[in-house]
Amino acid sequence: MWLEISVAALVLLQTVTICLLWLQGRRVKRGFADKKGEAGNVPSLMIVNALNKIEHRLSVLEERTQKPQVQARLTEASVAPMTASRSVSHHLSASNYELAQHLAREGCDAEQLIERCGLSRNEAELVLRLYAKRA
Repeated sequence: MWLEISVAALVLLQTVTICLLWLQGRRVKRGFADKKGEAGNVPSLMIVNALNKIEHRLSVLEERTQKPQVQARLTEASVAPMTASRSVSHHLSASNYELAQHLAREGCDAEQLIERCGLSRNEAELVLRLYAKRA
């Protein structure tokens, strides 16, 4: 008989414990749901203000980086018509100068450098002075 009473008491105690744990679990879930709505206990006005400050700083940085680019484009646009032919010939003539240096080392004269490399007379003479073999 004592055994039956003690078993019944244990079953009743376990049932009460399970009910209490279930209720406590529900409270914890409600607490997490409430905190999600509060965004970590930070008022939404503070979040909006912080975002506005960040956007302002980004716009200032964008303006700072775009001003030099715009000025460079304006400068290029104003200088481009004057130097268009020079820049093309300079870009293409880098390999021509290397060829001219090689030919000058081999002993070619200014006329050959002008014909083969497309250099002006002054450029050909300069290359010869710099790279020609000295006797």
